[in-house]
Amino acid sequence: MRRPPPSRLLTLALLLGAAHAQTAAQTAPPADLTLEQAYAQLAQAPGVTRAALSVQVAQQNLQAARAALGLTVSVSGSASYAGPTTTTASDGTSAAVNGSLSGTAGANVSLGLLPWSSGQSSLRASERSLALAQANLRDANLTTRLNVAQAYFSAVLATQDITLAGRTLDLRQRQLTVAQAQQAAGNATAETVLNAQSAVQAAQNSVTQAQASLDSARRTLDATLGSALGDVTFSTLPDATLTLPDLTALVARARASSSDVISAQNALASAQESLEADQRDARLPDLTASVGYGGGAAGTVSASLNLKQGTLGGSYSLPLGDRAGTGSNRLTASVSGSYVVYSPAQQAALSAAQAGVTQAQLSLTVAQQNAELDVRSRFVTVQTNLSAVQARAAQVQAAQLAVQTAQARLDAGTGTADDLAAAALTLAQAERDLLSARITAQLSLTQLLNAAGGPQ
Repeated sequence: MRRPPPSRLLTLALLLGAAHAQTAAQTAPPADLTLEQAYAQLAQAPGVTRAALSVQVAQQNLQAARAALGLTVSVSGSASYAGPTTTTASDGTSAAVNGSLSGTAGANVSLGLLPWSSGQSSLRASERSLALAQANLRDANLTTRLNVAQAYFSAVLATQDITLAGRTLDLRQRQLTVAQAQQAAGNATAETVLNAQSAVQAAQNSVTQAQASLDSARRTLDATLGSALGDVTFSTLPDATLTLPDLTALVARARASSSDVISAQNALASAQESLEADQRDARLPDLTASVGYGGGAAGTVSASLNLKQGTLGGSYSLPLGDRAGTGSNRLTASVSGSYVVYSPAQQAALSAAQAGVTQAQLSLTVAQQNAELDVRSRFVTVQTNLSAVQARAAQVQAAQLAVQTAQARLDAGTGTADDLAAAALTLAQAERDLLSARITAQLSLTQLLNAAGGPQ
């Protein structure tokens, strides 16, 4: 027998190895995705990413507001030149005046000293904005987590439905075969066969619908997480037992930490600051006090305080050029101000600001009431869903007893294999309904915890 050359043997081995690897890749089972693995990808979800960027912007604004509380330093300068000229005295004589070059250089500082200065107000507003952005980020995480769980458990239920629909189709096809055999033997009518055929078609439709539901759940999960997960399986099941949390604690958390409540609190704080600013405008004079020393060659130092704006300022100026050697040092002080004695516009602004505070207080009360009502209604929903789980569990027990009875009848010769298959199919349907009830209960519990600000 002639052996093939070594090169042909090597080529044949490579081709066989590649074919084997391709076959193994095609027959390899899809990877499993647990619910915790899906949760680990929440940070890349589009909704969470947007909320996280908002928090970063709010943090940067807060840092800028804190930096603005410190000294603000600026420099200034001026220069002027007057060309030579002649002057004429009263006696008619004229004299030449040389050109002059003069200027000043200086530095200015400003500090928001009093609590109502603009820098302090900006800091408080930035702190409120950051708190709201963080609450929105928390809500985005909780909402995305809930959406992931809903899509994941929809895939779990669709997988169960595919298995159940496949078993139903097998049973309906066997029943159709039996009906056709009975019709051939004259023991069944054409209507019986048509009904069996209709049952087969319905079972086929159930298989198609279950597969479409699984594909839809996968696509929803991909869109929620912002990534393509591929052809994965879903093995995580809902918790078998769930515990109701304390309703009083949930209500207290919702009334204090929900994003709507925080937003209403921010609006109330802003309205109160506006009212306090209008009250200061009406009560305090627009008073500025300043003190300075200098005027000679060493320059001039001055400081000023504006009562209404709450800012302290300071400056230093140094004369240059021809002015550098003129003048003498001296101390100066001044106070200037004004006070509004009567202004209908100011009174109207006060009234509007007070109405704004009242409206913001009412909005906060409504937000707290809505948060409490949401928690209480969801608590009742969880209770109802837990009762449904108990009812479905009882149906599973009844179906298990029916399977045992069908098996006993088959063993005794008084039942058929199709009777046992039908009982087993009923048990599978009951187990599927129990799974659905547990999923509904767990998702409703998650929604309850989310309404209270998330699990603690």
